[in-house]
Amino acid sequence: MAGPDLSADDLRALRRWMIDTGDLRGPFDLRQADPRPGELGSLTDALVVAAGSGGAVTALAGVLISWLRHRTTDLTIKVTRPDGSSLEVSGSRVRGLDAPALGAEIERLAGQLAAAAPPAVEAGEKGTTDARA
Repeated sequence: MAGPDLSADDLRALRRWMIDTGDLRGPFDLRQADPRPGELGSLTDALVVAAGSGGAVTALAGVLISWLRHRTTDLTIKVTRPDGSSLEVSGSRVRGLDAPALGAEIERLAGQLAAAAPPAVEAGEKGTTDARA
């Protein structure tokens, strides 16, 4: 995850959420960006998750949607697959889903994630509501 709306603390919180759920085995690596001119030290700019099997991809989709639903701010997660294609999931889009719709959204996202693995997770711009690839 990376982007103007997502802090390093958000990335660490998502990583902790992934570890605490126990549904994913990892690895969950925080990626460090090189400092820009005038900045001291590197910044955490992405969370890289390896999810190769179908079950792991479905678990990743469920964890991402669950984390977004529990946030008090509207964030958009951008997932970039190894082939360079990406998709986005918005917290505002998934927050109000009932159980059947939530299950369908997890399955839809898992299907899109399974197109290539492992994905890198990034943050998109605030207010994005389209979760389609």
